[in-house]
Amino acid sequence: MPVLIVSRVSIKDPEAMASYMEAAPETVAAYGGNYLARTPQIEVLEGVADYDRMVVVEFPDRTCALAWYESEEYRDLRQSRWNAAEAHIVVIPTEK
Repeated sequence: MPVLIVSRVSIKDPEAMASYMEAAPETVAAYGGNYLARTPQIEVLEGVADYDRMVVVEFPDRTCALAWYESEEYRDLRQSRWNAAEAHIVVIPTEK
């Protein structure tokens, strides 16, 4: 069953985050991931959006999503993102 990785991101270092955002898509694609949204254009309907960016990535299944997140290809990028931003990241199943 496909899963989504949903990230709410607050950027602390825009320059470092720009490097991360340039390099991350190749690693996502290598594990079957597809960006559905990757944007700072957030329209709040309820509550408060106290972050700068939303990212939604679809993977074929949970195994692929977690393999990407823990992969060697992504490890250094993940560390770079930790240094450049704060994020809340969740994995959720889809109902396809």
